[in-house]
Formats: sequence, structure tokens, C-alpha cells
Amino acid sequence: MNIDAIVRFVLMIGIPAFMMWRGYKKMSEEERNDVKTDFTSKRFIFTIGLFALGWVFLLLEPIFEMTWLETIGVVLLSIGIMVSIVLTWLDAPSKRKAVLKTITFLILFSIFLWANY
Repeated sequence: MNIDAIVRFVLMIGIPAFMMWRGYKKMSEEERNDVKTDFTSKRFIFTIGLFALGWVFLLLEPIFEMTWLETIGVVLLSIGIMVSIVLTWLDAPSKRKAVLKTITFLILFSIFLWANY
């Protein structure tokens, strides 16, 4: 097990998860129901959910040293980004803004792949 990878995992997943949990506990019941509705929507699951799950798999791969975790992580991350791009294109009132967001997503994804491989 790689100690650096465990520290990276805790910093990138553990701290934000703790902060979100603490914020959730401070919410009123109505706000909690709104959060539950947002987090269980199909749009959230297929965009941010797949992206986050792919990120978790990519962070777990160096800890357990299983290459299939990295493969699954990249696939989930790619699907999440592609679905996000398509939904951004379909929902954009201005196609110019949709193109700029799409280019930004693709640049960030290519930088991410370049930095990790």
C-alpha cells in the first residue's frame, strides 16, 4: 500500500466529504429534502455522479495497485464528461456559450489524461 496515495485520497475525498456532511447536518429539513431530490436526479447521477465515482476509482488505484480500477475510473470519468457536454449543449440558450464550455471540458480532460499517463 502506498502511503502517499492514502494521504492524497483522504485530502481529496475525505475532507470535502466531511465538510459536505457537516453542512448537511446544519440544514433545515426542507433544505435537506431539496438536496436529496437534487442528488437522486438522473441528471446529477449521470454527470457529477459518474465523474465523482470515476475520480474515486482513480484515487483508489495506487492504494490497491489494481490496474482495472484505473480502467474503470477513466471510463466512468469519460462517460460523465461526455454526458455533461451533451446536456450542456442541449440546455444552453446560446450555442456560443455551449461551445466554450465544451472546449473547456475537453481541455481539462486532456490535461488530466496527459498528467496521469
